[in-house]
Amino acid sequence: MKNASLKTKYVVVFLGAAMVSYALIFFFIYARTMRYEMSNLQHFLDNSMEQAKTFVESETKMVTYASDTLYYNRDVYLVLDGCVNETDRDPGQEYRYWSDISKFMQSLETGNICNVCIYAPDNYTYKDTSRNFSSLDRLDPELMEQMEGKGERAVWSAPYDFIMPLTGETKRVISLTRRVVQQDDYSKTFCVEQVSLPVDSVSEILEKADSTERGCVYISNQDHELIGSSKAAMAESMEPDFFLLENGDGANGWREVKKDKEIYMMNQMELENTGWSMAAVVPLKELRAKSRRVCDGMIWGLLPIMGVATCIIYFFAGSFSDRIKRLSYQMSHWRDQDVVQEVSTDPADEVGRLGREYKEMRREIDELMQQKYESGIAIKDAELKALQAQINPHFLYNTLDLINWEAMERDAPEIGELVQMLARYYKSVLRKGFDTVSLHHEIEHIVTYVKIQNFRFDGRIHLKVEIPEELMSKKMLKLTLQPIIENSVSHGISAEDEGEETITVRAREEGGDLIIEVQDDGKGMTKEQLETILKVDENNSHYAVFNIHDRIRLKYGEGYGLRYESAVGQGTMVTIRIKTQP
Repeated sequence: MKNASLKTKYVVVFLGAAMVSYALIFFFIYARTMRYEMSNLQHFLDNSMEQAKTFVESETKMVTYASDTLYYNRDVYLVLDGCVNETDRDPGQEYRYWSDISKFMQSLETGNICNVCIYAPDNYTYKDTSRNFSSLDRLDPELMEQMEGKGERAVWSAPYDFIMPLTGETKRVISLTRRVVQQDDYSKTFCVEQVSLPVDSVSEILEKADSTERGCVYISNQDHELIGSSKAAMAESMEPDFFLLENGDGANGWREVKKDKEIYMMNQMELENTGWSMAAVVPLKELRAKSRRVCDGMIWGLLPIMGVATCIIYFFAGSFSDRIKRLSYQMSHWRDQDVVQEVSTDPADEVGRLGREYKEMRREIDELMQQKYESGIAIKDAELKALQAQINPHFLYNTLDLINWEAMERDAPEIGELVQMLARYYKSVLRKGFDTVSLHHEIEHIVTYVKIQNFRFDGRIHLKVEIPEELMSKKMLKLTLQPIIENSVSHGISAEDEGEETITVRAREEGGDLIIEVQDDGKGMTKEQLETILKVDENNSHYAVFNIHDRIRLKYGEGYGLRYESAVGQGTMVTIRIKTQP
């Protein structure tokens, strides 16, 4: 490579850099897209779980409402009081009580509630005569055990097979059962009230929330018994209690759980007022496979673009080296001639500029030979300074504009937006011939500055401008507000923190003066920091703030300048007082 032609070196370097760039871009895009798609899938499952949680809680609240309504209905006591206390009652009146309470319980069977039932003592005349009244002997003994020691609190059962009274139809249900005790002896059961909900209604909600192929969404109670699931067979094989035990403290959020050498992603939510937990368990392979399909499609779509870009790089690398080769040939032959040979200066890029500069250099050498060395040096130095003062800002703007176009060509609008704001920022800073500007111009300048900083802080800086429109035209010293805003940002928030900061700018007129207030809700300052902030010290991090304070006092007098008010943890208020200028 040392003795290779310039064209070969350019092609090798450009293509090598391009290949490395492509590899880095591929890796970056692939990794970011994988994380993004994984996050999207998890977010989608979270939303589905939240919706399912809402629907299931709605069902359980409906059951709870029906149970509470029945419990607080005094007619139940009137219906059963005679048989419990073994008192005589008119048969007609007893029938009317039974008929009324039966209709009332049937009215509670709304939505997915399949049965509202009272388990009455054996000596009750109308037991087992309708689906709403049954004998205490028919109540599942396990439910009676669950209610032991619970007083009259309602207890949710695990799923069980329930035989519908009269019809004999078997349904898989979960029930909210409440033991009602006698008023004169709390140890004796007056009756048992039960509201039943089909397991299918819960499983149907979970099926709609499950968009996975090998995953499962399920609900279990505090004893890790399965209440319902989106895939019954899969839920049993996945051993839901294992995942709940692995979850430890039960904190919500996605986390990895390893089972039988396979890694699963799990999220858990607690349901209100039931003691139930809803969990989603998805194999990590499935989430990655879905994300990978999206990533692979995007990568294959980028390959043709990369191929075209490689061809363009090869062409331009060759073209650029050929132009340098021609220029080198012309220059080497020109030295042997007394007559100036024409050197190509088109197009107007670096190579063309090199040709023009070379021609100009030879012409100036011939002229400078006629002048004294000292005066020539002085003149050249003056010309260089003048040229530098004129060119530097334009060179900066042109370079930023070039970066902006490059960002647009590479489909990076965020970089282009940042470059445009940076150009506006420096145009304001490097603006010549004006010591004072309008308040409106200063506000535009700090808005641009905050936008640039928000690229670094992920939009966590909020700028509020509360200034009457009639004050926007008032004049003030150039670059007064920006260092103060910069100080609020640098001392009020850091890139490592996750907090946000709000900076508010207000203005008002007071006795012929213009008062501008800059307030932030950042970390604030100690008393020692307040005492040193406006003191002269070039090593002080607040030197720019002191410089503003000094400029204002020099222009308007000792009564003007900056005033700081702050306390640790309560933010900072900066008050700027200047003379009002139209």
